[in-house]
Amino acid sequence: MIFLEGRAGVTTGSESSADQLARRFNLGCLIALLPRAERAVALQELIDVDPRFFHLGYDHPPPVIESAVADGTPEVRRAVARATGTEDAQERLFAMDQPDIDAALADNPYLPYDLACRLRLRRPAVVASGTAYNADHHSRALCSGNADLVAAALIDRRTASWARPLPPTVWATGWRTVRLASGVERVRAVLAALPADLAPAALDEATRQIAEACAEADPEPFLSTAEDRVIGTAAFLRRLSAVRERTDQRLGEQILGEPYDIDWSLVSAAGLAGRMPKMAVQLLRHHQECPPDVEYVLRTGRPAPRHLKQGSLIPNANQATNLATSPPPHHPAPYAPPPPNPGPLAVDDPLAVLATTPVDRDLTIDHLWGALELKLLTGDAVVANARPAVMVSCYAGQTSSFFAHATRPGSGQGRLNAALVAHLAHWAAAGPPAPGLWRAVSALLRTWPGTLPELLEAAAAGRGSQSDR
Repeated sequence: MIFLEGRAGVTTGSESSADQLARRFNLGCLIALLPRAERAVALQELIDVDPRFFHLGYDHPPPVIESAVADGTPEVRRAVARATGTEDAQERLFAMDQPDIDAALADNPYLPYDLACRLRLRRPAVVASGTAYNADHHSRALCSGNADLVAAALIDRRTASWARPLPPTVWATGWRTVRLASGVERVRAVLAALPADLAPAALDEATRQIAEACAEADPEPFLSTAEDRVIGTAAFLRRLSAVRERTDQRLGEQILGEPYDIDWSLVSAAGLAGRMPKMAVQLLRHHQECPPDVEYVLRTGRPAPRHLKQGSLIPNANQATNLATSPPPHHPAPYAPPPPNPGPLAVDDPLAVLATTPVDRDLTIDHLWGALELKLLTGDAVVANARPAVMVSCYAGQTSSFFAHATRPGSGQGRLNAALVAHLAHWAAAGPPAPGLWRAVSALLRTWPGTLPELLEAAAAGRGSQSDR
């Protein structure tokens, strides 16, 4: 998979998807350790060569996301807006109220429903053309009852390629909300705002009927009739008539989950007349909105007693509550880290072992943390001698290591994090890195066998350039 755009002095090549994600993760951990000013520079260079740097399926460590939002260039902010799942970052990006950032947020599949609705209200056409589509959010917006939100959602004609399109009942409910709240002219305005390249055959049944009704001289009764054809009680019972066998149960549950405008007295009349299949009757009896008197009719085939019609407090069978006593809550024991184990470093000269043994299988990161916690090694010695650079920086820059530094500063994990942060702060204070350094680091990091200081020196010398590959 090609991930780097061909530019002067930029390494290009192909990676497997797993290698691509691993590279982004490793770079994110290293950038998290940098001083704030240097993080912004690094992110811009990395976005130049990998515009999807923030696309991991999860977020980079908090310092990276914070720098991207607070200090990032427009390109960096757009890149993080398309991918971050951190709600605070999403809210801050939304608060900037910039069209390009809003367009990037519309491409973000991790927006919560509330923020997605506010974005839809502010820029309905932008959301309707976004690459991220959540059918559940779209359906909830159409059935929300908020006329402005519904109108914005009605012009969104995207569908999920892996799921069925929204049913006509959802669209009809949306059109009905707009008509009742704002009148026929608002309905016509929303119809006019539908995508110009949308073929009539691509419209759902409800929207086609609404469009035909709006073409009439007096559209109000035609609109009401069109809505009733799709979401009225007759349409509801007609759909349920197809539910006859147990194999149809999933279809029946789907029908009961759609937003029909049900007159339960008509359902009761159909039950008394015996016009519904038994399987459909069973499903209807357990519908959460089925009134007690209608449930009685469906269960017995006889008219309901008067006390049920008047709303007795006696619960029907399908609404019985399980009153069994819940077991006492379980309180897990607090987490206690294992005792430090320096492994191969538990010798008279651990520094000699560290200088000649890579952190991998025989000498693990846990051994390194153990030696730091037991003060067999100093943080400065680990930074100068631990290898490979990707292993050390990756573990030191993870979110859990920042958390360990804040909550357990004496732990080996916390000390390694503090040592790398201090070293990189000193390194950055020595002078601004040359332009292109982080592109070189990106090319070298995952294969560099030496220490992190050696890696930075090699990258500064241009050894990650295209000519050295």
